[in-house]
Amino acid sequence: MIDLLWDLYQERRINDAQEGANFAARKATDFQERVRGLEDRLDRMLLQNMAMWSLLRDSMGLTDQDLVNRVQKLDLEDGVADGKVTRGGPTTCPRCQRTFSPRHRRCLYCGQEVAAATPFDRA
Repeated sequence: MIDLLWDLYQERRINDAQEGANFAARKATDFQERVRGLEDRLDRMLLQNMAMWSLLRDSMGLTDQDLVNRVQKLDLEDGVADGKVTRGGPTTCPRCQRTFSPRHRRCLYCGQEVAAATPFDRA
């Protein structure tokens, strides 16, 4: 009788482990699909940026060095030459002067809509 109970207990543990493994495999597959989707979007954005740059370069007489210089200048606007845009810190509401996250478009305290600092902040 004890052997039967032990076997049932072990079988339950094996089934639980298998369910956990199946769940983890599904999540891994979901994340792989999300990463592939992000890579596809990034590739399309890169192509679009390359097209925009070639149009600007050809129509405005700019050089690739002009682009490099502008990228370096924009990179340094946050004070750190790290090759990326640093997201802004907390925002202060112009109406109530309280601080809140820049992810929000309205003040969480008084409801005042806060204008985006740049067009890219709206994207």
